[in-house]
Amino acid sequence: MAENLTEIILENFGLNENQRKAAKQRGCDIVVTAGAGSGKTRTLVARYTCLLAEGLRPRQITAITFTTKAALQMRAKVRESLSDLEQQAANPEERRRWSELSEQIDSARIGTIHSLCAEILRNHPAEAGLDPRFEVLDESIAQVLKNRAVADTLNKLVEEERFIPLFDNLQLKDLKSLLQSLLGKRYEAQEIFELRVDNRKVITSELFKRINLPAFKEVIDELRGLSYASIEEDCGNFAGFVQKFLENWTRAELSLAENEPVKAANWMNSAVSCLDFRCGKRGSEIKETLKEFRENFDRIFDPATKRKDTSPPTEESEQLFEALLPLLGEAFILVHQAYRDLLSKRQSLDFDDLEYGAYQLLKRDDIRSRWQQEIQAILVDEYQDTNQYQRDIINALAGKRGCLFIVGDMRQSIYRFRRADVTVFREERERIKREGGFPVDLDLTYRQREPLLQTMADILAKAIGTEEDRNRSYYVPFTPMVANSADLPDHIKSPHIEVVIGAAADTDTARPVAARALASRLLELKAEGQIEKWDDVALLFHASTGFPFYEEAFEEAGIPFVTVAGRGFYNRPEIRDLVNILRALASSADDLAFAGLLRSPAFGLSDAALYHLHLSGLPFWEALQGDLSALSAEDQWAAQRARTILDQLLPLVDRVPVAELLKKVIDVLDYRAILATADTKATVGSASAAGGRLWRNVDKLLEDTQTSQAVTVRDFLEMLSTLDDAGAREGEAPAEADGSVRLMTIHKAKGLEFPVVILADAGRENKPNSELVYLSKELGVTFKLDPAPMLYGLSKQLDKDQEECEALRVLYVALTRAQNKLIISSHVCVKDGKNGEKVNLLGWTQLLDDACGNLSEGFLEHVDEPIEANTISGHALRVYFARTLPEFEARSTKISQPEKVAEDDLTPLYEPVAGFGSLLEEEDDTDRLSEKRHWRVFEPDRELHGKPIGNLVHKALQRWLFPGDPALADLLEAETYKQDLVSDEQRQEASRRACELLDRFRHHPLWEEIDAARERYAELPYSFSATDGTQSRVIDLLYQGQDGSWQLVDFKTDAIHSLAKKEQLSYHYANQVRSYQRTAQTQLQQKVTARLCFLDDQGEVTVTRIEA
Repeated sequence: MAENLTEIILENFGLNENQRKAAKQRGCDIVVTAGAGSGKTRTLVARYTCLLAEGLRPRQITAITFTTKAALQMRAKVRESLSDLEQQAANPEERRRWSELSEQIDSARIGTIHSLCAEILRNHPAEAGLDPRFEVLDESIAQVLKNRAVADTLNKLVEEERFIPLFDNLQLKDLKSLLQSLLGKRYEAQEIFELRVDNRKVITSELFKRINLPAFKEVIDELRGLSYASIEEDCGNFAGFVQKFLENWTRAELSLAENEPVKAANWMNSAVSCLDFRCGKRGSEIKETLKEFRENFDRIFDPATKRKDTSPPTEESEQLFEALLPLLGEAFILVHQAYRDLLSKRQSLDFDDLEYGAYQLLKRDDIRSRWQQEIQAILVDEYQDTNQYQRDIINALAGKRGCLFIVGDMRQSIYRFRRADVTVFREERERIKREGGFPVDLDLTYRQREPLLQTMADILAKAIGTEEDRNRSYYVPFTPMVANSADLPDHIKSPHIEVVIGAAADTDTARPVAARALASRLLELKAEGQIEKWDDVALLFHASTGFPFYEEAFEEAGIPFVTVAGRGFYNRPEIRDLVNILRALASSADDLAFAGLLRSPAFGLSDAALYHLHLSGLPFWEALQGDLSALSAEDQWAAQRARTILDQLLPLVDRVPVAELLKKVIDVLDYRAILATADTKATVGSASAAGGRLWRNVDKLLEDTQTSQAVTVRDFLEMLSTLDDAGAREGEAPAEADGSVRLMTIHKAKGLEFPVVILADAGRENKPNSELVYLSKELGVTFKLDPAPMLYGLSKQLDKDQEECEALRVLYVALTRAQNKLIISSHVCVKDGKNGEKVNLLGWTQLLDDACGNLSEGFLEHVDEPIEANTISGHALRVYFARTLPEFEARSTKISQPEKVAEDDLTPLYEPVAGFGSLLEEEDDTDRLSEKRHWRVFEPDRELHGKPIGNLVHKALQRWLFPGDPALADLLEAETYKQDLVSDEQRQEASRRACELLDRFRHHPLWEEIDAARERYAELPYSFSATDGTQSRVIDLLYQGQDGSWQLVDFKTDAIHSLAKKEQLSYHYANQVRSYQRTAQTQLQQKVTARLCFLDDQGEVTVTRIEA
């Protein structure tokens, strides 16, 4: 009977042969490798239903999903399958059975690993030492508590003498970040600290592994087997270098044998560095072999040996690391306990507690046995996204009973930032095979049709690679799928993959070109009928920083869109305005928040009005209480309205919860009505038009204040600040996308599919950040010092390689969301070179270009026209290389012009502060702060001059922000308003020109020198006494180089068009720089080298040393 039922169920689900095997197999553990679109969830639900048919009750089956949403969907699918069986039942008894099972599904164990862990802990509160009523803490609140724990712990560490070495060798901000990072992985850190890894043995072992790689050992063995005469015959007088090379390499091997890794590293560096390839015969095989040897050495060894670094390993630096590591371990214990105390006071656990607590409980035989008796089958979806703790919990529950069924796809493991470990799936798959389990491959895809699948396979095979790497278990090669259907819908035309490239001189200019070129192409495809409706289309981004370029392009093109996960929910304009109001209410002295508040659509003061209020010298709130007669009639009305409304709201700040206060703000301002009229750029029917999207986001903000567990306004703002510091991002309010293109991150699109997919902003460069601390069971705890320990270099190299491998998997996930058509939208930079223009490929574009046969070589010959090309297997591609911005139909846009301000000499908005010293000496008066600045509101049609651009550049240099960093765009947006630039065009042009100068400087050697500095101080203010009173100055940049010397740099943005102009400016600025130099030397009591850096010297960066 059960066998017949199983067949009925399998028929109902329409499973193919391999899916049926996976659903039917019993008596052993099963691992299913399921590619994109292969129906893995359908297979898992079918197996679940079959287990019910065989007599198991829902509570005896545990199904683990990656997200709560996936659990809800799975529960609904199981219930649907039971409903079908109820309708197919042959008799009332059978019908009643299916009906009863369907009713029990509400209590079934279908959920996330964390919900299962919480259930285990609540069933054993005494053993776990917990109140069974504990709450699971929201991640944002957990982060707030972690920050408090770190701050409290640092205050204690400062008072204890034994921790002085930590503060002596680490900057406070770095020590703070270190402890925050360790607390973010606290149980992993606890375990690794307890291992007490022998650092020297680990380094020796790692170097020994590398020295025995075939790329090195085979070359060394071959050279040792040759006589000096035969070497000399091949390479002439280069033979002496070869002999010296082998001698030094032998010394390195001996040092490793004696467990002296520092000596070994330096001998290896000496061996490679002694090779002078200018000597010897041309065409020598030995020379070519050793050139390749050196390239491999720098790639594999240099992170540890630092051959090309100014600070190679020393015994002193390694001993310092070994001395500080135990102190850091003690500090971690203290901060961990402080955080646990904060959790205990709230009777709360975070997600790490749930995993660790359940893991510890299941180590007990009695508890583990009880749960194994209760759970007879375990099904795990998305197993590639589990970590080692989760794997151990699942295996403890499963035991050796053959009741485990796991489904996953290593190619789609993209949650490393959540500590998912792709090697866990690989290890479990091998274990199950080794122990007689049943492996199944689902390689038939129901998502993509044959033409698209084959074209995509050509690209991914080349971009990702197809061979396993024994030395990198975290690398996952590409393996192709088989299409279930060969035909595409009639309205989809070949080619099935298109590439749309936007080109310009720099990234910030090229990205808008790429976005507009894509918008133009989508309009063409819609007109051709290849896009039937806009909600068939999804744009997928590696990072949300690319959203604004495409949002703006779609708004201008009139393409309706909805952003599923925005730049950060709290950075959306409509949300930022409300948060600014909360900040201003929480602190009336917060001028930045008040400026945003007054300028927002809620109050609508003009730029000129803000400027006049600033001239009073009072904070904005106090200025609003004063004389407003200098403002225009419209601004006076707006200012008085702001004063009246704020008078109503301020008394409520400490009296009502934040949720109630925010609701009051929205009601008093009639904010929804404001949103309904604010977006005059939106076309009718556009998803960005007022109403829909903006209103949903406001509703979501209200919901966040109610569910955030933050009671007061200040608590809520602290939580937001913590989210920002921690780099967390909140998605926009979800929305139905009917009639709209969807913009979302690739991670957000996981598990989804769309008829037309655009891989957007593919030229974004994914530069892995250098972490302050790395954790590894093999390498232990390593953290950054100056100079960096050898283990830190090895850990950083490993982390970078793992990040790059995951980036390939993210690319795979993105491309495999497409059903019918794939478009790759990217940008490139076109630079002038010695032999004409050259196309610089960025981000994934380089990989994709290689996979498509180096199409970029023909880009410049086919500007603004389609190029027909083919993949290596002959599948067609369409490529479009755009250098001009497409024009869209003009639309009415209302822009309010601020009142003009007279061009009188005005004082600075803020006075410089004295902070670097007070010196009794005569100073040259050519410094920019000693001049009276001509601040004014620029008329919209007036040509932009250099002063605002210079100010923008200096602001960016002060924070060390450069193009490509999302924070730069926010800074420039804020600063352009402070420069009193009225029109959007002026602000955009000023930002563009500032970015051009910053990007130019970033590619100059001086940037690398400063970036690697031991210490760096930007925009350093000081005061001095002069004959006409106290004067103030600001030093652009003062830094201490790697060699310990102090350097001073003064940046100039003057446009230089001739050598004579440069000489004139150098002479003009020299005295100014010398005065800075004298001041710095007096304060530091050391010699300071001073330089002038011109950022626009005939289109280049030039540096002039100023002699004292």
